[in-house]
Amino acid sequence: MRQNYTKYLPYTWPIIMVILILTAYSMNSVLGYFVSIVLFIIALASPKKAILLLFLYVPLRPFLIELNPALRLAGDLMIVGAFLHVVWQSRYNLRSLFSFQLFEYGYFAFLAIGSISALLNNIGFIPVILQLRAFIMFYLIYYIVKRLDIRKEDILQVLHVFIWTTLLILVQALTEKLSIRGLFMPEAWKELPLSSKNRVRVYGMLGNPNVLGIYLGFAYFIFYYAKKYILHYNKIWMQILQYFTIGIFVLTYSRGTWIGFLIIAVVYVLASHNLALIKTIVIQVAISLVVIVLPINFVTNLIENTSIGQEKVQNIQQFDVGGSSGFVDRLGSTFNDDTITGSQSSGRLFIVKKGFEIFKDYPIIGTGFSTFGDSSSLSRISPILVKYEIDRKFYSDNQYIQIIVQTGVLGVISFTVFLLGMLYALLKTKRSKLAKLMIGVVFGAFFMGLVYNLWEADVFTLVFFTLLAVSLNNQSRFQSIHEDLTRG
Repeated sequence: MRQNYTKYLPYTWPIIMVILILTAYSMNSVLGYFVSIVLFIIALASPKKAILLLFLYVPLRPFLIELNPALRLAGDLMIVGAFLHVVWQSRYNLRSLFSFQLFEYGYFAFLAIGSISALLNNIGFIPVILQLRAFIMFYLIYYIVKRLDIRKEDILQVLHVFIWTTLLILVQALTEKLSIRGLFMPEAWKELPLSSKNRVRVYGMLGNPNVLGIYLGFAYFIFYYAKKYILHYNKIWMQILQYFTIGIFVLTYSRGTWIGFLIIAVVYVLASHNLALIKTIVIQVAISLVVIVLPINFVTNLIENTSIGQEKVQNIQQFDVGGSSGFVDRLGSTFNDDTITGSQSSGRLFIVKKGFEIFKDYPIIGTGFSTFGDSSSLSRISPILVKYEIDRKFYSDNQYIQIIVQTGVLGVISFTVFLLGMLYALLKTKRSKLAKLMIGVVFGAFFMGLVYNLWEADVFTLVFFTLLAVSLNNQSRFQSIHEDLTRG
């Protein structure tokens, strides 16, 4: 009986996906809160199901909450429910709840420094709590998964969830591109004014081309694993899914993400001595460019040249009317004079310059959380910014300058222990294929932190901390699971 039930499990995830989307489109707050509470109860009863539901919910969250804000707390509630289950389950073994590795202590120290500094600078409790939520909530995924008994069926179900979720994201992204941001999108997103350089990018259900690129980069490697090692999957369909994943990944025009995942691929190839993977990636990228990217861009250009298409473009492109952009334009503009001048006056270079100016006055423990370029600071103009004549809210788009400003030298040291501690812990493992991939991901994260607020991105931290927990714990058990999966 159990075997028959398990056989139908992969098909439950599309149903749950439909329920979430219908709840969002209903725009009914009561229904949204009800679904969130139901998800919390499920997580409280089964943390494994919570992790699976998070892999479904988190990538869709920006899309869902734009339509129904009542779904905003569903993810946090699931994480808290799963955490409470783990704590209760370990009530007779309290030592296991307080067993941490060096990099975790580094992370805790960083959080403490940022919080204390903020309070000393009169930032207030609520902004600090909001920023702690951004940093702590998805670390708890690592804490939870680390303490779960991972089995073969758990790995398979994560793959099922990831495949169905990615399929929906790809369909929406393709629709968004061909409809010139006109279909399968919340109204607020359709009306979002963009520049020519951003208008051509695919934002997807994640609401941000950079975050979409990060998700699809992870999806490619997960599909590669599933296609290569899970023998009962239809490899032709998995191959097609990989081509579309690469194609939409390219259409995000997310240069920082491209470089980050190139670093991940190179490090993984070197760590696993799998030079054949480079050839595979190059061939797949070439095929995707010819079969997916070029046709999509060609059809999109035809649609944009119609009277309806031109009207849509004019409605969207409000910052540089008449400007144009594409793959070559975006790459070519990376280091041109206009881009560098703009970055120095108001963009990333301006933020870095201002950041070091502030750091000189707060060198030891910084200005504190919610003062400079983090997610919490977007809710208001912090008094620190007013002091330094910065009259706008902004994301730093550089995790390191944010850490330097907000936590000073002590925070930088603590965060360095966190980053290098993870790498050291992975290097000490038995080096399963997943651990080797995660070594690459850590190196890729080192770079992507230069151009994104990476450790505040829910999609990145969900996937990263989940894979890190599996990599670092129960190595012999995971290796046996991998062998079991390979045999099918």
